[in-house]
Amino acid sequence: MKVLAIDTSNQPLLVALAEYGQLVNSFSTNKPKNHSVDLLPAIQNLLKEAAWSLQDVNQIVVAKGPGSFTGLRIGLTVGKVLADTLDKPLLAVSSLKALARQVQLQAGPKTVVLALFDARNDNVFAGAYLGNQVVLEDGHYPIDEVLPLIAQVNEPVIVIGDGQHFEDVLNEELGRMPLTILSEEESLPNGTGLISLAPETKAVSDVANLTPAYLRKTQAELNWEKAHQGQPLDKPYVFEV
Repeated sequence: MKVLAIDTSNQPLLVALAEYGQLVNSFSTNKPKNHSVDLLPAIQNLLKEAAWSLQDVNQIVVAKGPGSFTGLRIGLTVGKVLADTLDKPLLAVSSLKALARQVQLQAGPKTVVLALFDARNDNVFAGAYLGNQVVLEDGHYPIDEVLPLIAQVNEPVIVIGDGQHFEDVLNEELGRMPLTILSEEESLPNGTGLISLAPETKAVSDVANLTPAYLRKTQAELNWEKAHQGQPLDKPYVFEV
């Protein structure tokens, strides 16, 4: 089973190849706003290095969000086009869960892994996991609502993602228990989370209508609602990629 994994959900870009659940090779870069330029060449170069063709790939796994609106659309669009063109299964995995899983593979089942992305204005995209238990469902939250829920679990905590942006409040709320806040470099996606989650994920049944898991309204939606107060949208403003 050969797998191509793609994560463009945030500033880091990741492309990885795996076979029988083991990482074969990966490419990552942390350059801002460059996914549209780097993604396709990264896929081509990795396949060439592995001596694989696109037809050799059995599954395509894509991080579906939350994250950057533009980044998500780039990754999902490429994944959908490849899946449709090659007639291969497409798997869409939570960006937060994938990031947390790469920590869980080493941390063990008795540690809460909190994956979070800075959503600005003291808000975060966050999900938290304790072994197979979901402590906090993926969502868009004020940071001061997330941390009391994590503290209630009363287990060691590892924070991956943009934890250093909230270092003071994390230490204040969770410092009484063993707490590790991973650095920006340690928080980069490496592909192991996406690859590990693939066997647990059902293939997308309707690839054409797969949309990113934004988990909050886009600025376009907010602007529309402001200009059309009291008029509900009959469908999501962003409904296709």
